[in-house]
Amino acid sequence: MAKLIQICASQNDLFALDGDGVVYQYNFKTSRWTRLDHAGDGAETGSTPPGSDRRAAKERRSRP
Repeated sequence: MAKLIQICASQNDLFALDGDGVVYQYNFKTSRWTRLDHAGDGAETGSTPPGSDRRAAKERRSRP
């Protein structure tokens, strides 16, 4: 696993992003990081980049 560059936590989950753009989820039962695969999510090369929905939501919230 590469060095984690960003961590996101919610009430019940912990996610991390490494320098290669790979997303991991922390498994509290095993105390290990698990790589999340995107197989079957319909993503294709050239599709909307990860996080773009998050950026759009942030932009909507920041509008007056």
